Amino acid sequence: METREYQKTINYIFDLLESGMLRVGDQLPTERKFSERLGISRNSIREALRTLENLGLVECRQGSGTYLVDHVSETFTKAINIMLMMKQTSRSEIGIFRRYMEKAACRSLIKKGMSEQSKNELLAAVERLKLSEFTGNMTEADTQFHYTLIRTTQNNFAMTLFGSVTNIYRKFIDDTLIISDAATKARLNDAHERIALSVISGDEAACLRAIDDHYDIVESLESPHR
Repeated sequence: METREYQKTINYIFDLLESGMLRVGDQLPTERKFSERLGISRNSIREALRTLENLGLVECRQGSGTYLVDHVSETFTKAINIMLMMKQTSRSEIGIFRRYMEKAACRSLIKKGMSEQSKNELLAAVERLKLSEFTGNMTEADTQFHYTLIRTTQNNFAMTLFGSVTNIYRKFIDDTLIISDAATKARLNDAHERIALSVISGDEAACLRAIDDHYDIVESLESPHR
């Protein structure tokens, strides 16, 4: 009985989402209103809300109520971290996934074209990377460049998934840059620039080569024990 009531609450919230009556940022009905509307116990409602909160879909704010949020990326990040700890995936596999994902993003951008604003944002990200060689903020600049590339596709699912992977990969990037000399950092930034210029010009073959060059450099710097 409890399991059916618990699922009834979740289904009701999903129905509100599907109908457009509930959007990100909106406050959910109170437990009392849920109970009156669905005819179920408050314990079942609380259990359903805890589950949705663990999934990053709702946030319970003390003294304010429960709100619909978009923290799914953080939830994915936690799941990937657990997979790494359980040795169900690896740094290498995550890198391969990012390589494939960026190639898919570039193919999509080349096929549909880019706005002038998107082109300028990508070129600005390249310039930040060049400056970061001297300011010491290369990890952040690298993260921004790759996320700008994915964000330009305007594919929300890709952005959420890539954001989750990037949250994990930031540590890998930092590890790589620590052991990189000036020449290697310059090669990485050259690859970044070629990715940007080739996707803007619509040269798919050059873009894919630049992505491979970038990840080949990263993989060559990985320690054998990783």
